[in-house]
Amino acid sequence: MFDLLSFPPLVIIGVDALRILLAFILGVFIVNIYRWTHANIPQKSFTDTLIILCMLISVVMVIIGDSIARAFSLVGALSIIRFRTAIQDPRDIGFVFYALGVGMAVGAGNPSVAVLATFLIGLIILGMYHWHERYSHNGEFSLEFCLPPDPNLETLYRPVFDKHLIYERLIEKRIRKSQVLELNFRVRLANPEKWLEFFNELSSLENVTETKMDKE
Repeated sequence: MFDLLSFPPLVIIGVDALRILLAFILGVFIVNIYRWTHANIPQKSFTDTLIILCMLISVVMVIIGDSIARAFSLVGALSIIRFRTAIQDPRDIGFVFYALGVGMAVGAGNPSVAVLATFLIGLIILGMYHWHERYSHNGEFSLEFCLPPDPNLETLYRPVFDKHLIYERLIEKRIRKSQVLELNFRVRLANPEKWLEFFNELSSLENVTETKMDKE
């Protein structure tokens, strides 16, 4: 039988609803910061997830309250979840924790901390983004291309590198399932305006395939 006495008063329901609404608003702000500072078009699934996480963790914190038993119960319940999607960009992990931290502050009953942290961290991220945009035009690129797995061919690209680059660092070297050698470099051009010339010369080399070049 439904017990009216066990039902929380409307004031408590209103406070909890305001917490979730605040978490939603702050989550939208975080997503906008992510979009403004993202180099490419962000995935809608990821930006939606940030908002959902911010609201969800605030609800979890309300449920936990001061109960250690509830905290352990929720940890045990959530431990069955397995995330299959790999996050490639470490920056995305930072935004996940950004949303989680704000949601925890809202759910723990510290809205002032949540609002302050959201806007202050967001302004710092924007500042770093504009700093890099203004002062990081140093000709650095990430470079990826493939070769046949023959040690004699690994020096094939050397003349092009020596002609255009003033810095290079091999980041990764691996054999794909298709039996080709994939090389990932971080490079710096002597003349950043000649990046297309460098790209075309490298791509035109015999046995060099799948050349990709992105601005750092």
